[in-house]
Amino acid sequence: METVSSYYYSSVVERMNELDYTLASNLGKPIINKIHLYISSKDYEKFLNSSYVNHPNYNKIVFKILEVQPTYKELFLYCSSFEQTIFCICNSDIEFFINEENFKLLNNLNNNKLAYFLTRYEHDNTCPLINNFGGSHDAFIFNSTILKNAIEGKDLNYINYIQNTPGIEALLTIFFIENLGYNLLNPCYQLKLIHHHKSNIRLWNANCKPSVGYTWPSPIYGSHGVHNKYMIIPVNI
Repeated sequence: METVSSYYYSSVVERMNELDYTLASNLGKPIINKIHLYISSKDYEKFLNSSYVNHPNYNKIVFKILEVQPTYKELFLYCSSFEQTIFCICNSDIEFFINEENFKLLNNLNNNKLAYFLTRYEHDNTCPLINNFGGSHDAFIFNSTILKNAIEGKDLNYINYIQNTPGIEALLTIFFIENLGYNLLNPCYQLKLIHHHKSNIRLWNANCKPSVGYTWPSPIYGSHGVHNKYMIIPVNI
């Protein structure tokens, strides 16, 4: 599996430590073959002078220089440019815990129009988003060639939002099911994600960004963006 995420330097020490811990940990995971990092040219120069260049798995990193935060449209187009690769798009503070027995779950993505939309655990190993599931997903895993064929001729502007846009998971779910014809599963008990964000430091104020969508069995009164009726609840495969 190869991961794709953004990387940046935070001015807040606590947040920077979380990002560094996550990247260093994922570099050591045997399930992850490559880590594709979207990074600005300024941060890239800083990265080249960091201790990461001496990391034993530094050669796993593939840099993608971009001066703005990528949108999901950019991320999916980038992944689809590779042949027969299992990709995972996730945020920079997501660490993976997948034991060898569950590696085989990734093989299911090679012969089917199937993707995994995974719910996360928090830094203390609790999982309120699983116990009170409301449609939140923090990693999206798929086969690059199958996606390439599925999006050919499709307009991706529906998902042309940056990763931390509130409610973007709802739009991605709708798009993959209704526009691309995918079957979505959420085996987050077996493909486990840890969200390292104890600091709660954000580049944006959640209250200032309107939600583009929400997930619930039936529409909710009010302005919450696009309603997504598909509940991709946690399952064991």
